[in-house]
Amino acid sequence: MTRHAEPGLNLAYAAEDQWDHPDLSRDDAVRLLDGWLDLNILKPYDYRKAITYFLRAQGDYGDELQLQEFQAGKDRDWKPFVAHLFGFNETPVLRKYELDDDITKLRDQLAARQSEVQFNESQLPEVSARLAVLQQQVTESEQALDGFQFDDEERRMMKDLVESVEVEVAEINDRIYNIRYDINQINGALSHKDKFDLSEVEQIFKETGIHFSEQLKRSYEDLVSFNHQVTLERNAALRTRQKTLMGEERELTERKAVLDSEREQKLRVLRDTDTFEKFKALQSNLSHERAQIVYLEEQRKKLEYVADLARQVREAERDRGRVVDEIKAMVARPSPVFERFSATFNSYCLRVLNHEGLFYFRVNKHDNFDYSVGLSLPGKTGTVSSQSEGTSYKKLICALFDLALLKVYEVTPFFHFVYHDGVLEGLDNRKKMALLEVVREQTSNKRLQYIFSMIDSDMPRNASGERLEFPTSEVVLRLHDDGTNGRLFKMPEF
Repeated sequence: MTRHAEPGLNLAYAAEDQWDHPDLSRDDAVRLLDGWLDLNILKPYDYRKAITYFLRAQGDYGDELQLQEFQAGKDRDWKPFVAHLFGFNETPVLRKYELDDDITKLRDQLAARQSEVQFNESQLPEVSARLAVLQQQVTESEQALDGFQFDDEERRMMKDLVESVEVEVAEINDRIYNIRYDINQINGALSHKDKFDLSEVEQIFKETGIHFSEQLKRSYEDLVSFNHQVTLERNAALRTRQKTLMGEERELTERKAVLDSEREQKLRVLRDTDTFEKFKALQSNLSHERAQIVYLEEQRKKLEYVADLARQVREAERDRGRVVDEIKAMVARPSPVFERFSATFNSYCLRVLNHEGLFYFRVNKHDNFDYSVGLSLPGKTGTVSSQSEGTSYKKLICALFDLALLKVYEVTPFFHFVYHDGVLEGLDNRKKMALLEVVREQTSNKRLQYIFSMIDSDMPRNASGERLEFPTSEVVLRLHDDGTNGRLFKMPEF
């Protein structure tokens, strides 16, 4: 790379000693050029982030700010920069996207961890309490068994049998009865068939001598079709419900089998008169309770992690709420850059399109920083015209948008050029002339270089249809196929 002040200098075949920096990597070259340009307005972004806004190709006229290169990416890659460009603080805009990502990741982790636990976060105190009670019971049971004292253990076992096992068995039996009743009702509903026969209705009309018109027949057919569709949707919902109930019945039946076995084992201990057999049975019950302690301790450990993840999700959501409030407050207080831009953009739209130009920032339905651009109906300020969505008008709005932004920054270290590819293509001659008038006015102070390309058929014409030629001073290059001088970079084809 090298710096020089000679316009049009050709360095294609320059010797290595003519370059200030002959051997630079691409990244180093970008940083060096960024330093030379010193576009402080863009900091902390480099010049490459904004330069494409002022090099509009044909595919960039679909949106004023979301250029073609951004359409395949994420909003977080360009909307924070847009906020910065119009004088707003981009930090909360970017932070909102970061929090969205954090919350999504945390929720995914939470769902994965929750699937490993049989309890939910709110049951953590209950699990801790059950574990404490069980640990106390095991300690007391161990002491009783060591001394061959079974009375307290038998009383505890009897209490658990009556207050826990028998109650749960009764609840399961009641639930299984209700499930089987519902399944029986569903089976009956699914077995019901529509019995409406249109031919029978038609025969009745014929027998009674009443004319069965085609319109009436079609009405009946539509009714039959509608009824058939409703039946299909109802049956699909019933089968889904049936499948859910059958799964619940299977789980309850398995649980009841476990409780029945536990009840049988405890009753056998309570009825047994053989001390040694009773000791073995109580010892077995003690082993079961120890296994329950190990299980609950593991569940509590996992549940504590789940609870911590849930707390992190809630904290991130609170942070996101605060950031959203900050963005809302920010867009409600227009920055000086935004106010100057809005006034200039509106003025240009009135001159070229005879409509007021509307542009404002807002928070969208996802609570993200967003914007709206359009034209208001004449005499109806604030009412958006559908003309702003037309191809020709959209292209003009984009061009005027760029010019207005460059007007705002014309006396600061910023870009002072813009390129519009085919901007006059398909435009009415009056619009072409109005746009060119704005361009010539803005470039008259030598603070903007306006570049656009066009083909011969898009030349503006006057009311008589005569071509309006551009002054020689305004034509930088005429492209043709007669040698390298007619090529953009004055070099042979490759």
